[in-house]
Amino acid sequence: MRLLVFASGRGSNFEAIVEASKKNYLHSQVIGLLCDKECPAMEIAKKNSIPVSIIKPKDYQDKSIYIKTLLDVIKRYKPDYIILAGYMRILPAELIDEYPLKVINIHPSLLPQFPGKDSIAKAWDSGVKITGVTVHYVNDRMDAGPIIAQEFLKISDNMKKSSGLEKLENKIHKIEHRIYPASIKKLTEEPFDTLVVSKCLTGVNCRYDGGSKLSKRVKTFIKNFNGKIVDICPELEAGFDVPRPTTDIINGKAMMKGVGDITEKLENACNKIISRLSGSKKILAILKEKSPSCGVRSPKGIFASCVEKTLNVEKGSGVFIVSEEDL
Repeated sequence: MRLLVFASGRGSNFEAIVEASKKNYLHSQVIGLLCDKECPAMEIAKKNSIPVSIIKPKDYQDKSIYIKTLLDVIKRYKPDYIILAGYMRILPAELIDEYPLKVINIHPSLLPQFPGKDSIAKAWDSGVKITGVTVHYVNDRMDAGPIIAQEFLKISDNMKKSSGLEKLENKIHKIEHRIYPASIKKLTEEPFDTLVVSKCLTGVNCRYDGGSKLSKRVKTFIKNFNGKIVDICPELEAGFDVPRPTTDIINGKAMMKGVGDITEKLENACNKIISRLSGSKKILAILKEKSPSCGVRSPKGIFASCVEKTLNVEKGSGVFIVSEEDL
């Protein structure tokens, strides 16, 4: 895999990734470093003969020209993943549009706690007993993308004495330098071989009202996905036409207006879909945010519930579920 790293500072995580690649622990190539200013990370790149690009937003009065320039430079590198390593700038939505679920970040706290800057100091000042490190996908919201990995660190009483914050920072950085290459290794060397996606997100008019919930980012991800793709609509699978009455989850049951309890029909349909995933080793599911049939969050859909019950518990399959709002 081709990794393009973004950095703004000293580049310690960048260096950890480069060293992991040099030692063949990480079987991916660091193809370039992109910075938003002159910074010490550039010296690490120079030492390792890694090309460097500097794109300073302040040099562009027109934001659209800055974004176009940024995207043009990224495309020339042809990255498989963009890795943020202390890049202290919010990425434009246009970049995420081009690389959904392909931008990774590391954050020195247990997200969603203490997002943004100075997270280690915030955790220290708050008096929490446990903090840690989070590796996550990047979306439009600050430090809010789907979590890939987390490691916990207990703040001991000894650490609270003199130089405690400095000790905490050192421990956090040690975790970062280990967990980041490990997470990248898992993503790149154990890729998802199956994508399950809600049919309406691909533009198919299968919602209860006859419409779709087309997501351009989902379409972009599908276009670049290398593996089996299973598009689903449990309600269609259960035999309900388009358009159809609305369905709600009430006390854990799927209740269709004017019809009644359709939970069993939806569960049977969902289990048929799950049977089509036989042989899959690592599954990514991109489902609707809220839907009684396949939604990820409140109310959780029947399909998501069946996946968690059938695949995660009984078969131990690797399943990673996100909503279109997570992209």
